[in-house]
Parts: sequence; structure tokens; C-alpha cells
Amino acid sequence: MTGGGTRAASVAAGLELVESLPDRSRLHGILVHDAARCLAPATVFDAVAAALDAGERAVIPVLPVTDTIKAVDAAGYVVSTPQRAGLRIVQTPQGFDLDTLATAHREAAALPAEVAAGVTDDAMLAETLGIPVATVPGSAESLKITVPLDLLLADAVLAERAR
Repeated sequence: MTGGGTRAASVAAGLELVESLPDRSRLHGILVHDAARCLAPATVFDAVAAALDAGERAVIPVLPVTDTIKAVDAAGYVVSTPQRAGLRIVQTPQGFDLDTLATAHREAAALPAEVAAGVTDDAMLAETLGIPVATVPGSAESLKITVPLDLLLADAVLAERAR
């Protein structure tokens, strides 16, 4: 399978492949995972899969926010400060009932362009379509490697695991 130019296109390509499988009915869940989170521990995958097994249709691993978050306007001025208690950092793998994810991707084609452009992951797509998204605990080790400092943190995680 070849991925797409965007996350959504890659997931859609994966769904096409899965839906073409002759034994597709045996699958009930799909995990969507970012390669940038290459150190996600198996326990996170297990927690997402267990929530799907328990009947959830969409599940994401999350961590509490520890920093203060500010919403700012286009000019860079603070407009509000959301309370941390209700905020979470979202990680992958994100898990979905197969039919839920397939339906969400089909229905995404009908979203207005300005809404579709703001959808950053499959959980947000499910949320936009009114599908409840459950959460399970994520892991600090499931860091997203996007900048050089992240590589140093990844090296530290790997060194600790090697002990």
C-alpha cells in the first residue's frame, strides 16, 4: 500500500485496502498511528484496543496538559485562557471501530472546505461528525518527534529502556 500526500489520504488508502480484504468481517477495529510517535509503548496500543473491545467506537490516548494555554488572536494578543483541567494532549494510536472510521471518512467528503481544512486527525473528524470519542491514558514516552530537541528526548527514552 502506498500512503497519500496527507494524513487523511493515507488513512483513506489504508481503509480501501482493509475494505478489500476477503476476511474483513473478522476485523472490528483499526488503529491509526503516527510514525512520528515511534516510541509509543505497547501499553498505549493495548489500552486503545481494550477500549474498542469494550464497545467504544472511537478512542484516543491522552495526557493532562501541564502548561498554561493561551488562545491568541491574529495579531498575537491573548483573548482567553482555557482551564487546564478540561484540556488533554492527544496522542496516537487512535482507535476506531472499522465501520465508524469508514463512515467518518466517507462523510468527510461532504464537509464544507473550511471545516475540512481544520480537521487535524481522525478523532477530530469523528468528533466533527458527532461520534463520541473516548479517552484512555497516554504515555509521556509517546513523544512526537518533529524538531531536533525531540531526538535528544528520544535518545534519553531509548537509553532508559536499554537499562
